[in-house]
Amino acid sequence: MLRLGIVDFDSSHCIEFTRRFNHVGISPDQWVDGARIVAGWPGTSDMAPERIPGFREQMVAAGVPLVDDPAQLIGQVDGVLVLSLCGAAHLERARPFLAAGVPTYVDKPFACILADTLELLQLAQSTGTAMAYGSGLRFSDDVADLRMTVKRSGSLLGVLTCGPAKRSPMNPGLFHYGIHAVEVLYSLMGPGCTEVTTTWSVDAEVVTGRWGDGRLASVRGARRGATAYSVTAFCDQAVLHQQISTRFAYRNLCREIVHALGTKTSLVPHVEIEEVVRFVLAAQRSETSDGCPVSLQDSALLSA
Repeated sequence: MLRLGIVDFDSSHCIEFTRRFNHVGISPDQWVDGARIVAGWPGTSDMAPERIPGFREQMVAAGVPLVDDPAQLIGQVDGVLVLSLCGAAHLERARPFLAAGVPTYVDKPFACILADTLELLQLAQSTGTAMAYGSGLRFSDDVADLRMTVKRSGSLLGVLTCGPAKRSPMNPGLFHYGIHAVEVLYSLMGPGCTEVTTTWSVDAEVVTGRWGDGRLASVRGARRGATAYSVTAFCDQAVLHQQISTRFAYRNLCREIVHALGTKTSLVPHVEIEEVVRFVLAAQRSETSDGCPVSLQDSALLSA
């Protein structure tokens, strides 16, 4: 049984993960075995400080002991979940745990700038500490089923993912809600994108990536009308369309976290984590450059 600690209570993930790991306040088909939330630090938030008191109350009601300082978790836990709503907070929050060799899960968005991304990845590598990351949508039953169907349908030629893309200044561009559709795209396509082009409007955006082998894949993020998650996969022998339910996304993600932190492996390869961040940053740069293609290796991304 892994002892897990949670850092930051400004996201609903703190209580949603706790309900599943601790088997409290949720139906048995959502329970996840192999880990338990044994402590938490409510933290602070520049993005949504008003959410912390409510989630703190729910965490206490769920029986989770609180600590006054995140450093107190070190030695008490076998792994830590950094669940800060804002990606900009993740480097500061994860750094002491990675430095101490505590297996760490970093919630989405992994980071909002490339410098933070590279520092987190380098720190995990240099200390030999397992660091996991991934959106729950990657591990939904529907996406898993689609991946299996794709394997039976010949080569994957391209993908279109759709979902909500509500924005926040502190998680800019697709780093906020749009990150889920990006994660689903990468769960099917894998890394290898060389450039992206963004077509943007107030109500929606379409970001198209060109892979090094010539394949094209797009994300359509919506801010008006129906915004259900879906994916279309274009294969040699079929065009496959799949609606994506979020019902078991948290449960499946928590199962993957138990496996990753327990075996000290990654949910998503580090090279892919970096590319996801580069993809979103390049999409933002294309948006502000009248839709011009932007290379994922553009040196300007490092200063974005």
